[in-house]
Amino acid sequence: MTYNIDNIKMDLQTVGFSESPALLQQVESELRRVMHFRKDIVAADVYLREEGSNPENNKQVRWRLGIPGRDLFAEGTGSSWAAGLRDASEKLKRQFVD
Repeated sequence: MTYNIDNIKMDLQTVGFSESPALLQQVESELRRVMHFRKDIVAADVYLREEGSNPENNKQVRWRLGIPGRDLFAEGTGSSWAAGLRDASEKLKRQFVD
């Protein structure tokens, strides 16, 4: 599903399940946190999927940020969507200095 958050086009795709308002809020919150560190974001693609049967680390997040020049991409995992989103956003932030 496509959303517009502060003039950033965000595409949220969930594989094998439907997004909930709470999940959308978590994704939006993490995107806003990332926006504090990078002001030139024009798009964000977020792909969420559950992989494997281990509940400790089965939430997989793939995140692409559209910025001028080269897009940034990161993957994160966690036991919850919030943890997976945070893992991926931390990896994105590390790429901001490069």
